[in-house]
Amino acid sequence: MDRNFRMTTAGLLRSLAVGGTVIAGLAPAVPAIAASSGSIQDQAADQARLIDDFLHYLLIAKPDLAEAAGNKLFASGISDAEIADIVREKDLGDKVERAISRGRGMVAVGPMVTRFEDALEDGRLTLARDQQRISEAIGMLDGTLRGQLMARRRLVEAGEYAVPALLQTLIENKNPELELRVTEVLEEIKRQAVLPLCAALPEVSPIVQTKICRILSAIGWPTAIPYLLEVAADRNTTPEVRTAANTAFRRLGGTSTDVSAGFTALARKFFEEEQSLVAYPGDPENMVWSYGAHSGLVPTPVPTTIFSQVMAMRCARTALDADAANRMALATFVAADLRRENQLADGQTDPFAADSTYTPQFFATAAGSTISRDVLAMAIDADDTALVRDAIAALGQTVGRGAMFASGGRAPLLECLRYPDRRVQYDAALVLGAALPDSAFPGDTQVVPLLASAVRSGNESFAVVVAEAEEDRNRFASMLQGAGFRVVASGGDFYDLETEINRGNGIDLILVQEAVGNAVDTVGRIRAFERTGATPVMLVANAVDAVSLDREFARDRSTTTWDGSGSADQFDAAVTRLMKVAAGGRMTDLDAITYSRDSLQTLATIARAGGTVYSIEDAELPLLDAMSTISGGMRLLVAEVVSLIDSDKAQQALMDAALSAGSTPEQVAMLDFTAASARAFGSRAESRQVDALRRLIAANAGANGDVDVADAAGRLYGSLDLPSDEAVRLITEN
Repeated sequence: MDRNFRMTTAGLLRSLAVGGTVIAGLAPAVPAIAASSGSIQDQAADQARLIDDFLHYLLIAKPDLAEAAGNKLFASGISDAEIADIVREKDLGDKVERAISRGRGMVAVGPMVTRFEDALEDGRLTLARDQQRISEAIGMLDGTLRGQLMARRRLVEAGEYAVPALLQTLIENKNPELELRVTEVLEEIKRQAVLPLCAALPEVSPIVQTKICRILSAIGWPTAIPYLLEVAADRNTTPEVRTAANTAFRRLGGTSTDVSAGFTALARKFFEEEQSLVAYPGDPENMVWSYGAHSGLVPTPVPTTIFSQVMAMRCARTALDADAANRMALATFVAADLRRENQLADGQTDPFAADSTYTPQFFATAAGSTISRDVLAMAIDADDTALVRDAIAALGQTVGRGAMFASGGRAPLLECLRYPDRRVQYDAALVLGAALPDSAFPGDTQVVPLLASAVRSGNESFAVVVAEAEEDRNRFASMLQGAGFRVVASGGDFYDLETEINRGNGIDLILVQEAVGNAVDTVGRIRAFERTGATPVMLVANAVDAVSLDREFARDRSTTTWDGSGSADQFDAAVTRLMKVAAGGRMTDLDAITYSRDSLQTLATIARAGGTVYSIEDAELPLLDAMSTISGGMRLLVAEVVSLIDSDKAQQALMDAALSAGSTPEQVAMLDFTAASARAFGSRAESRQVDALRRLIAANAGANGDVDVADAAGRLYGSLDLPSDEAVRLITEN
């Protein structure tokens, strides 16, 4: 039960007594209420003692007793807010930090430590959002010295959530002493007060604008620089406000007087997800602030996963308002918009999605190929696989043959040919192949083999396992196989696996089980290795180690932790989540079919166009291999491309496939593809194949034969330009 309820109960008891007597008719109720109040107070005291016991036993390394105290604490029905309230009222902050830090290393009590820590953080957040407590604290700033100290502590703990009420006090208050105390609290809140104050800065009266400028100057956080510059550059700004804004601007280290450039720089920082710009990085939601003349500061909760991208878009939009020709601002807006859509988790909603009538893909294409290249470069630098693929898609829909690469400087599309994700390589190869460039370029010899590989590999996913014990490696390999992966390398050290990784066509997932320090080093090696720089990494760790690893890789969306004791279904779900965040999802059967179809169509275009840049012969071996393993309509698409390759092996493979086909439609098609090859490149058939063709013709002659097969075989016979004696014999016999 919280303190406000206890205070209300005590007040009720006092109000029932008049002149030392009890109001008639209510006497029987008083003992019950008093008993209830006493029991509530006793329960609160017991809960406070259990918290103190829990922390004490952690500090003296008694995990079994700490576990017992923790179980009793949560069994008492204590709320997260009550835990936070007790920790604050009893001034246990330092003790909590020391105990939790030590308790994380105690395996037996690790999960309980994590539960307590999470409950405490959630409780602090709940209290921080309690606007009634914030209002009470602001009132206490005008009271006793002890009350002022308590109020300051509460308001600073409330942080960002206290700013609306504090700002409203500055606007409405006429008491200079209270204004001074409110100002000092805002300055003490520091960076968490900056974005709310910046949202209000252009909208409030000049007097309040001057006060905000001075507060931002005292806080000294550079996030405010473009907002101060914007106000100073506004023609409607009063001289006093302009002076205050310029003073704060210089105090924060501002130099450039270009408003658009300032907001672009801030937008890039948000896009890069600098944690210092997020008020509460560990919370599920953070606030985007706006200001209304009647409503004051209004917070809009946004999922933390997309908060930075929403803010990047807002800053980039402001930059474009100031300079519509700002190319970097436009690229940042497009990139953040695409990433925002990718990072929105299942079940989450974006409150700003309805602000635009256009999709992120619309802006990505409408902005043009130059912007698409800029976005692609940003995505590569961020190792953001999903964004890389989006940018390639936009580039493929907008770029012309002559504008495939930037004139001089960086060519991000070519970098994608070696990007450590197979789908990115395929996407880039499809765009480059369809463009049919007129002149050679770095990496041009990779395009055709990549397209052929997309046909041969299908939806097969490749994984690597790093674990010290062979038993663990075998267990994880089995789980990965069950989840649809083929383990191509396994060992106790990542360095030992690099050669094997280089032989493959791309790694889709790396699973690592090591001690925390070794795991951190291994992820560093993985990120530094060219073939795995953006590959999703799953770290297997217990609950205690997972806390440290999650903090270590909080900014690496391609790395996550998983409890190795989970079931196969839990493992598969964890892999699916990781792949969605890191790479836009796992390659599905439909993805594989689409890549195969598109690659074959592009290879056919390359073969028919001729040219000197691409050589269709580079696709021969993987396509012949695919034709022997693929069936159905896709096999016919492969055969069509093979018929465009000028080689003995290609034509002979087609003829073997035609002679052994199991159905009439497939046999007719294969015979015709072989005939097309013969007409284009001359007969390459072996004598055994010619003899088999004669037998096929004979077998399908007469009333019991298959007319369609006979006709197709005849077309092939003629295309091979064989002696006409076979035709003469058939004529004379019939």
